[in-house]
Amino acid sequence: RTFLNENVVLFRNSEGDMVAFEDRCAHRRLPLSLGTLENDTVVCGYHGLVYDCTGKCIKVPGQDRIPKGARVRTYPVVDRHNYVWIWMGDFKSADENSIPDFSRLSDPSLGRHRIGLHIKGNYQLITDNLLDLSHLPYVHSTTTGNPPIAEDATVVNERHGDTVHVKRWAKNITPARTFAEFGEYRENIDVWSISQFQPPSYVRVSYGSLPAKNGLPDNGPDDEVIWQPGHWGFQVFHGVTPETEITTHQFRYILHEKGAADEATTAEFYRQNDQIINEDRAIFAAQQKALSRDPSGATADDIKSQSVIYADGGLQLAREINEAITKK
Repeated sequence: RTFLNENVVLFRNSEGDMVAFEDRCAHRRLPLSLGTLENDTVVCGYHGLVYDCTGKCIKVPGQDRIPKGARVRTYPVVDRHNYVWIWMGDFKSADENSIPDFSRLSDPSLGRHRIGLHIKGNYQLITDNLLDLSHLPYVHSTTTGNPPIAEDATVVNERHGDTVHVKRWAKNITPARTFAEFGEYRENIDVWSISQFQPPSYVRVSYGSLPAKNGLPDNGPDDEVIWQPGHWGFQVFHGVTPETEITTHQFRYILHEKGAADEATTAEFYRQNDQIINEDRAIFAAQQKALSRDPSGATADDIKSQSVIYADGGLQLAREINEAITKK
């Protein structure tokens, strides 16, 4: 894979631990991913140089002496919360405590569904999208979106240190298809969501709902309720990993209470969620194509928007955090 314009080869050793190398042989730069994994070593597919798990060359076929420079860079890697986390910076600066708390993904009592996508767009287009759910009625009108989600919602943008919360709720509205089907609603509902951003590109979104007759307070759900599903809801975890300036890896999990749904119902719920992320994927590709052709030099960093709207508040806070970190 490529992360931050750097080619990386990933593999597990005999203990099951993940190892990450730069994807090139120190000899003629053939990608090591084209070689073979033998026991706990990587064998280059060109001239057979052998590397151990520290990135050090331990064998050169046909000679006893190992050149001093025969080594490749390794990257710190951690397995946690059903994700593999890689640090692309200075090895000594890696801090496992900076990994976001996605621990709910390890809860065996919850149902989960994952998908990994290659996005033809800059990573910021994705985080922008996840922090502004007013797009749901227009991009996802056949699943989670309908007009009240944008027209009748209250939106609150909050910054807590380097974390952004975008809270959204609407009262006494017609349920969108996904909520009607899987929440088994026949009447109006109160619905809420919270999008949480942590730098540089980790986003967790939680959705919840209740029958309207049960009533949310006018000032919306409190800080505890907003993370709960209510009568019906689900959470979405996004690992958004830049590949290049114009491409991204997006790794997404859906998390939900298992309930009494049968296999076919659960499969349809997953299908709808995969439809949603692929609809967004098409949006990102179209945006990136427009940016790449823009005569004014617009980029994902500076879209040069001529109409900033209130719903942009959360994504603007997230961009401010990333800009401040970059300046450090």
